[in-house]
Amino acid sequence: MHRYNAKDFARVGDSLRPRMPADPELLIHRNVRGGPADPEFAQERGAAVFVADIPSEKYSVTFSEIAPFGQKRNHRHSYDAITIFEAGEGYSVIEGRKVEWKAGDVLMIPVWAWHQHFNPNPEAVRYVTFENAPELLNSGLAVREEA
Repeated sequence: MHRYNAKDFARVGDSLRPRMPADPELLIHRNVRGGPADPEFAQERGAAVFVADIPSEKYSVTFSEIAPFGQKRNHRHSYDAITIFEAGEGYSVIEGRKVEWKAGDVLMIPVWAWHQHFNPNPEAVRYVTFENAPELLNSGLAVREEA
């Protein structure tokens, strides 16, 4: 893959060409939660995490749950994260501030902010998170730290 630098600015094209894979089925990961959880990620997070296997070099999508009366580990990362809560309700502590949420809500986690998600209820919480981690991994700038 060719990597551009500042002197290449004049080479910016005047049209776009889609970067389609040879097999368009590679653009979709069907039934993500129906497949196996990522074992390393699940151990790190303390809960099942299902990673969508798509060819994006910019964004990742993960599906996860918080068990009844459970919580995720306190952590922070150098990439953006936007979470959509599909089921349940609970709260997150972000940089020491409590933010309550429920199914249908969207939560943005600021870059490098310590955060932890909690489920104080008897029903599981299900959510989907979108992150630009691949983009930062490809540029050498992705950092994640567990408390």
